[in-house]
Amino acid sequence: MQKKVLTSSEEGWAFDYYPDRNLAYGGYAYTVKFDNQKVTVGSELAPGTFESSLYKLTNDNGPILSFDSYNTLMHYFATPSSAQYEGLDGDFEFIIMEVTDNLITLRGKRTGNTMYMHRLTKSAATYIENVYDICDNIIFSSANGTLGSSEISCAIDVDARQMDITYMNGEKAFVGSGSFIPTETGIHFYTPIELNGATLTDMDYNIDTSTFSGKDSKGNEIILVGIIAEEYTRFKEFEGKYDFNYYYGTLEVTLVPDNDNNCYLIKGLNENYNIVANFVKSKGYLNITSQKVGDSGNQQIWLLGWSADTGYLSWSTECGMYLVKDIKQEGTFNFVTNTYLDTPADSFILNVFNGAPSSTTRVGAATAPWLINDSYQVPYPESIVKKIKTSIYEKKYSTLYYVHFAF
Repeated sequence: MQKKVLTSSEEGWAFDYYPDRNLAYGGYAYTVKFDNQKVTVGSELAPGTFESSLYKLTNDNGPILSFDSYNTLMHYFATPSSAQYEGLDGDFEFIIMEVTDNLITLRGKRTGNTMYMHRLTKSAATYIENVYDICDNIIFSSANGTLGSSEISCAIDVDARQMDITYMNGEKAFVGSGSFIPTETGIHFYTPIELNGATLTDMDYNIDTSTFSGKDSKGNEIILVGIIAEEYTRFKEFEGKYDFNYYYGTLEVTLVPDNDNNCYLIKGLNENYNIVANFVKSKGYLNITSQKVGDSGNQQIWLLGWSADTGYLSWSTECGMYLVKDIKQEGTFNFVTNTYLDTPADSFILNVFNGAPSSTTRVGAATAPWLINDSYQVPYPESIVKKIKTSIYEKKYSTLYYVHFAF
């Protein structure tokens, strides 16, 4: 019966996928289309990309849907790494809870999260594109608005896909919180948010006005207008050639987008490697943190977040510095500590480890060919300043045939 329903949808199914048992990432939109042996998977993680693999239906104290053949998209959150032995705590095996013609209810075997498949009435590509457009345009971290006649405010973390709405009940402030998944028209909460004795399940999003709107279970209208910070920078705006300014002088670097991984590659500091700067969508910053830059035999070479003031260093991949737009100087992005732990990084340093980094495997300073500007230290980075093209030739031809795809 389950297989007959799975394979019956001509366009496939929209799959509301929730990785992590604590909903640390909210929900992600997928599509799945089944034939008798294979499933074709799409995801907002990579719009326009579809990958086929095997699936099976088994019985383990109940019916199980298992995506048991490796699929880059379906296994993205479940694939382990040396740093995360359970990956990002995602599922690829699901207990089938209920099946109807238009809705299939699942529960992740690992996370226990409830997930849904909705029958698609349009192409999977169109569905994913619509969801991506919504997700790509929610770029603010706060909003103000109204709940009926009362004023409310909202904090939104688009990276964790979490919304907190603060409202007043008399003289006391309350917060309704919920994890959400992007939809074709806005967002849907995993569990309805409780607001002043009512619940809120969905909100529509107007891309043109950066406005959320919806109604709670009592019919009260809710309006939230996003507030975009002046220093917010969209992903594509970082691309280009820059002067990198720090304590030892100025170096020329190029920021090249890696759309698939939502990050930038900083090229030019060393010919043997690039430095990765992750995009923090909720802030509009780039985040440069401790990272492995190469291997030499059994040794690993790492760029570490470092405090040149105190000597503290860390191989935590959360320790480092942000690049934040300078609103007073066009084309300038300043280095700002990302305030990891109590001793924030103000610099970077290159170190060698015998294997994975730890206090017992640390060898010490890196040597050639891993140095930056002939030094293992990158003290007090100040800013990067975009180079402005001034020649007539560059003005005339620099933008021809330029197309940028942001995933």
